[in-house]
Amino acid sequence: MQRPMAVVGVATAVVLLAGCSGNGDKSDSTPESGGSATATAPSAPTAASFDPPKAFVAMSAFGVERTAKDNEYTLQAGMVGQTSLIAGLTGVTGRDIAAQVTPWTAPSAAASTTETLDVTAPMGVQLDGKDVVAIAYVQNDKGQGTQKAKGQVVFQWLNATDGKKVAEVTADLTPALGAGQGGDNVVSQAYDAATGQIVVGVGAAGEEAAKKGGEVFTVYADPKTQKSTVIPFVTPAGVLNGVVAGAKGSNQEGAADGTIVIADGTTGKITKQTPTKQDYLNAAGSGSKRAYLASNSYAGNDKYNNALYSVDIAGGAVVQTKSQVVDEQVSTFTCWGDQAKAVVYTSGESGGKEIIGKKTWGYTDKSASRVIPAVTAAFHGIVYAQTEAQPVLMDAATGADVPTGTPASSSKPSAGSTSADGAPSQGNDPASANGSDMSLYDGKLKSPTAVTRYGGAYLQAPSGSNYDLQSILIALAPTA
Repeated sequence: MQRPMAVVGVATAVVLLAGCSGNGDKSDSTPESGGSATATAPSAPTAASFDPPKAFVAMSAFGVERTAKDNEYTLQAGMVGQTSLIAGLTGVTGRDIAAQVTPWTAPSAAASTTETLDVTAPMGVQLDGKDVVAIAYVQNDKGQGTQKAKGQVVFQWLNATDGKKVAEVTADLTPALGAGQGGDNVVSQAYDAATGQIVVGVGAAGEEAAKKGGEVFTVYADPKTQKSTVIPFVTPAGVLNGVVAGAKGSNQEGAADGTIVIADGTTGKITKQTPTKQDYLNAAGSGSKRAYLASNSYAGNDKYNNALYSVDIAGGAVVQTKSQVVDEQVSTFTCWGDQAKAVVYTSGESGGKEIIGKKTWGYTDKSASRVIPAVTAAFHGIVYAQTEAQPVLMDAATGADVPTGTPASSSKPSAGSTSADGAPSQGNDPASANGSDMSLYDGKLKSPTAVTRYGGAYLQAPSGSNYDLQSILIALAPTA
């Protein structure tokens, strides 16, 4: 059955750039293996390495308790291997999608004097052949005794199965920004799945930090060398084998500079600069081998230049693609690498305005025959998206609607029942074990925001009288 398209409140854009996909952005190491180490672990669906899920059923639901530190903006869902993840300011918790393994939690900070200000979304990497959760926290260490206060970024790499720490790097921001100076929010993030290297764009906290590090600065960390580097005045968009791609930010005088840069992550030295005609470039995301930056400027006569720049991280070559939307300013671009050969873009605050696929397919929100869903994820050639009414799938290579496998039941399962395709629901062990409570599931399947070959995950708002819950993590299993 082909999923229909429905009108959404804000139009969405998806972009697969020519020269940004194909073998040039294919990853040879995709972090999707996983599973439990015990014989009683869940038997997850086995799929070919490049066979993406095309239909889901809600497998488990986990309530996320309301705290004074986290809110709907700081909580983020993720998926690495068979582990669904919920990350926030207090740390990250991993739960097997079928709720058959005891959940684990890794805290964000060990010291009571440390305040966590922001957190990245969980990232899936591979280290020594194992699925690993990579995550970073922007923190303010208030100091104690003879230790002065300092800003820092803490990077953690955790075994996806049991949450045990594989590596940790603390980037002390004092040498670059000064004593007591630091960041306050995550502006952008990128990772190299094969090496586990991470770059985080951090917004400066306070006027003094902004003068020394720019409004946004880059923090790079490598789990193998246990080293970190701070690169001032650079907003990162991608990292590959120790090479960072990004754009210059504002300097201490506040002057903007739309220059694309390539930097050595280990030393922080900028090795290549490519000027553009833009005043400012924003990080849009990255694929396996390319980084993406976006800009907009007024062209006069009520027209705008909305552009995307694709950067080959290894060599620094830049390809520009202009948006078809010229009658209004597109302020936000976001991209998802599908961990295979495609990169999917959306534009606009809630999705965007056009679709361009490999420069061979595309349409805008003004197209007569189609409407544009809000993209939530991309994985191995499939674009996962949400319309006003239901989830949809699209072929990343052609933009065509993709027929699903067995349609998932949209009704809310009751205790002891099974879904339409026979998958266990609330009341059937072990779906309701280890913290899963399917009574929290509202019965309205949504498009996942994170996908692996084993399933997907997304956050659902609490319903009814669940006032003590901030959010609900829904874990999905493939039905085909």
